[in-house]
Amino acid sequence: MTDADSQSTMAFRLPDIQQRMKGTPQNALLRFVHFSDTHISADPAYNHAEADYTPMQGAYEVVRQINALPFEPDFVLHGGDVVYDPDDSAYVKAREILSEIKYPVDYLMGNHDERHGFQTLLLGQRATSEKHFYEREINGVQFLFLDSNAPAPFAGGALGKVQLEWLKDICNARDPRPLAIGVHHNALPIGSPFWDEFMRMRDGEEFHTVIKAALGRLRGVFFGHVHQSSETYRDGVMYVSVPSTWYQLHCYPGQSGILQDVDAEPGFNVVSITETQTFIRRHRFRVPEHRRPS
Repeated sequence: MTDADSQSTMAFRLPDIQQRMKGTPQNALLRFVHFSDTHISADPAYNHAEADYTPMQGAYEVVRQINALPFEPDFVLHGGDVVYDPDDSAYVKAREILSEIKYPVDYLMGNHDERHGFQTLLLGQRATSEKHFYEREINGVQFLFLDSNAPAPFAGGALGKVQLEWLKDICNARDPRPLAIGVHHNALPIGSPFWDEFMRMRDGEEFHTVIKAALGRLRGVFFGHVHQSSETYRDGVMYVSVPSTWYQLHCYPGQSGILQDVDAEPGFNVVSITETQTFIRRHRFRVPEHRRPS
């Protein structure tokens, strides 16, 4: 083959290659970091007896990990349970630690979060709204940030009628943009009575029915709450959770109570959304002794 033949072949193949690459992570419309369940306390000694490090130490390390990534994410999604319990001093500490993230951060309400401290102290809002949900367009992707914090038995939650109606209008609209959704609680069963009966969204089945209307453009539902990596697929909808930055939990068939996974590492996900697909890279990390603030 001559050089001219080689160049001609390359010129012929390049458009095919470029077309095939349109849906790859290298051509992502949106790339974001998803982490959750920091459970920060203003008390640096606050911890569970089974945990190897405090939630404050885990929070410091996830900030360091995100800032050390070899690329710039478009934004960071905190999946909720920012603090350990409703406590104004915890939100002040959380803001101090998490504001060191170099990229924009969107926060979801978790079942451990409280509206006044979350919205005024963490987010800097002047007033407190009954529900903290909204939408943003980021690089051509429509992203919905939902609020599943609601009174419920144990640590469950709910979206409620107003939010579901708002969501229904969006999902039934003729909209060509890729769509992604962030929420704290698991909407669907994940195979364990503890999570499925006591801990998930009371109106999760309604939520799933509503978002199916946008199936052709829905790129995923990203949630926290469960302190573990999990994937749930139903009717073509992908639900993906992340570990906590503090301690992890098991999800065994028949499990009727909370059970800590002492060997699991904390972590976060990097999610890339293209015109045609979603790609998820799972990152795990440890909290080295010499990096743990006293």
